[in-house]
Parts: sequence; structure tokens; C-alpha cells
Amino acid sequence: MFHVDNNVISSDNRAMEKIGKKELDILLKLGGHLSTTKDPEEMLNYLLESAEKLMDAEASSILLVDEKRRKLFFASARGEASEKLKGLTVPFGEGIAGWVAREGKPRIVNDTEKEPQFYKGIDNETGFTTKSILCVPLKMGDRVFGVIEILNRRTKVPYTKDDLRLLEIFAGIATRIIVDSKRFHRIVEREEVLRSEIDSRYTLIARSEAMKKVLELADRVAPTDTTVLITGENGTGKELVARYIHRKSRRRNEPFIPVNCSAFPSTLLEAELFGHTKGAFTGAISERKGRFEIADQGTIFLDEVSEIPTEIQVKLLRVLQDKVIEKLGSSEPISVDVRVISATNQNLERKIEEGKFREDFFFRLNVFPIFVPPLRERKEDIPILAEYFLGLFARETKKPVKYISQEVIELFRGYSWPGNVRELQNTIERAVVLAEGDTILPEHIILPSRVKDMPVIGSKKLTEAVREFKRYYIKKILEEAGWNQRKASQILGIQPTYLSRLIKELNITRNKK
Repeated sequence: MFHVDNNVISSDNRAMEKIGKKELDILLKLGGHLSTTKDPEEMLNYLLESAEKLMDAEASSILLVDEKRRKLFFASARGEASEKLKGLTVPFGEGIAGWVAREGKPRIVNDTEKEPQFYKGIDNETGFTTKSILCVPLKMGDRVFGVIEILNRRTKVPYTKDDLRLLEIFAGIATRIIVDSKRFHRIVEREEVLRSEIDSRYTLIARSEAMKKVLELADRVAPTDTTVLITGENGTGKELVARYIHRKSRRRNEPFIPVNCSAFPSTLLEAELFGHTKGAFTGAISERKGRFEIADQGTIFLDEVSEIPTEIQVKLLRVLQDKVIEKLGSSEPISVDVRVISATNQNLERKIEEGKFREDFFFRLNVFPIFVPPLRERKEDIPILAEYFLGLFARETKKPVKYISQEVIELFRGYSWPGNVRELQNTIERAVVLAEGDTILPEHIILPSRVKDMPVIGSKKLTEAVREFKRYYIKKILEEAGWNQRKASQILGIQPTYLSRLIKELNITRNKK
């Protein structure tokens, strides 16, 4: 993850010519250690240890500039006072380290008692006695972001300019380590933010018993590597279940690679799944990895698995059995460690009877089946799903929409949702765009079945519009319930006596056949 170029160590020939075999061995060992170590703290510690040996010093430290506070803080330190240095700071511009950070120039001080610029604050805090200092800046271009310092030569030989040049070599290595470390941590932070955003887009919400059962099955199978087949209508959230299983598995930090098998023609699907060599077919101008190879150590999600041609089913069967793929245009086997989760909205057993799906392939896919019920069979989930999508799209559109009116919730409960959760999501997104205040109202809802028979509200006052909608909605529920008022009141979530009163107040009558 972190890379230190060994050429940095030998970049100053004049300084290198001044050192002997012992010093050269130290530098070579440093280069070898840094090339095999990934932990930045360990790198800096070993760097300072090597510098101490090379300079025959008692202690060493790296201080970084805190630009907001105009101070230097100890990022890494060695010596008897190293633990006491944690949390201590040096004023920017003060002392030898502060001066080097401000001026961007190296300094040699062989006798601190004779140096008026020496800052005694750190020695007073730690009880350590600083006698001599060798200090050079850490630079990125013209900007100084810190210093590296060596303290107290054990021998009485004073520090020289050659020592200073050698320490500058160490400063160059330290700079690379610190910069790479900061970049790495930024990448990790961004990855965590991105992962959080992705997880928020793929949240499984369950209040109904039917969906709680789905989550229970997913929780049971997730820790294993068992192959899972998820079935259900379009828009029920099969991919959400697959992602949920992946996030709960030991592969959670590895890739989750979705493939819509219906989106590719037969010839391209094989190349998409397994990759291809250069010249494997017209247009294959270079070698390319397939989705299975990209998903190695992770999970591949084969959506619309019923659309996979039988000749590719044979090859996938081998992947499931032997964990081996072959690129298009090559006979060389490639081992892959991939968990397979597949999904379909089709009846695969019927497909087998029709000769359109291999029975052996089905059995390999259907080791652990999970059925995701349609939204119309789990209407308890509708209000919380609607609230969740409202929050999601309000944030994305930066609109102050916070509420969904009860009339809209009643409308949602009475609708059959042929497009399932995906249709509800799209409906809420449109409503958020249309909403002008903080609440989604019936006039913001656009559903296919409502376009034909919804009353024309026009520019009526709100009370009249709500009355029109109530009349339409209650009549619609009564028709769906076969005009059984007790059943209709259960769907509406109101008392039968209240429904009877509303029927009279709104002058709702049954159409004559």
C-alpha cells in the first residue's frame, strides 16, 4: 500500500561517498524493511531508529505542522521521553524545530546551552535534557509540513553538514511515507462514506411477518458459502436480499458484482461472465477479465438467471462444481473463489419441463431458496417503505418534504402495486419532485390505474379536493371488497360504523350492473 523508492536512499552521491560500510548497511536494511512493511507508524519508527543508529543519537522525532493552531505536534518519537511527548506541542517559529518549519531550512546546534533560540519548554515537560540537535524540514514542493530531528550525539564528535545531508535523505523517505499514509487514510474514509451511501440505497425494511421470514432465512445462510436462489416478482427487492446476504457474510469487504443476464446476447454474456483473450472474437482487441474473475473472494449476483442460454449453463455448472473458469478463446483454467447468488422472476421448474433450463444447473443454484413476496401481500411494510423513500429522495433533491398525508397512505394501501417496491420507490420520487410544501398530498401521486378513473380535481379548494378523493378511494376499496363493509373497513383501517357514516356523508352508491 505504501511505497518507498530505494533510489531516494542513494539520491545524494556526495553524502553517500562520505559514509562507511556500517552506515551503508543501515541504509540498505532500511530500504529492505520499508519495501516489505505496510504500516506507516511502523515505517516511521524504523526510519527514526535507523537515523539514530546512523547519527549515533539518543533520541529522534518527527513533528508535523498544525496550520490552524500554528503549532507543531509530535507524530512519531523515539528515546526515553517518547511517551511523554504525546500531546505536547512546539509553537510555530519558536525553538530550533519551529524555526526550521517556518524558514524551510536545516539547522545544526551542537550546544543548546549556547543557543538562545533553543526552546526549553519540551525539556521542562519531559525531564529530558537536549544537548545537541540536527533538524531538517519535511517538504512537499515549497510547502513545509513538518520537521525531522535527531537529538544528542552519544560521542563528543559534533554534527557536520554531511550529517545534515544524510538526514535530508531520511526526510525525503519520511515525506513519502507520511504523504502516502494521508492519501491511504483519505481513500479509506471516502470508501467508508461510499459504502455507507451504498448501504443506505440498499436497505431492507421489514415490518410484515412475510419479510421478517425472508430476513431470518438471509441471516441464517449469510455466514456460509452456500449458493442461494432468490425468487419473486419484478421489483420485490431480490437484489436487496442478495446484497444483504453479502454484507452479512465473511466476504463483506470483497466485491459484490451484479450481472443482469438478460441484458446480454448469448455470445457477449459468456465473455462478460468469464472474460476473453485478445482476438477471441471480432472486436476483442485486448484481454479482459470477466465478472467471475473480478468477483474473486467476493460475491457474484446473477439476476434474471432464467435467461441464461443452456450452452452457458453448462459452463456455469462447472464453475459451481469446480470453482474454475476458462476465458473465451483460451483453454487455460483459472481458479476463482466466488459465492454465487442468483435470482429469477420465472418458474424454473416449468422451464425445465419446456427444455429451456438444465435440471442439474437448477439443483446447483437452488441449494438454499428464498422467496420474496410481492408488496400486495405485505402491505404492513408500505408506510415504513414510503417514509424511508421520502427521506432518501428529500435528501437527494434537497427539498423540505417531511411528511406523507394519511390520505396518501390509505391510497397506497388500496393499490395493488404490480411493480412492487420499485414502483412505490418511483412513485415517492415523483411525489417529492411535485410537492411544494412539507407534505406529500394525493394530488402529488401518479399511479397508472389512477390516471383513468381518478376524479378531475382541477383548481378546487383543498377541502373539496380531499372530499372528492375520499369518495373515489372508499368506493374503490368497497368494490375490491365486494361491497363487504366489514372487510373494506379492515383494509381502510377504520371502524365499520365510521365507514357506514362516510358512505352516507359522501353519497357513495354501488354501480348498477
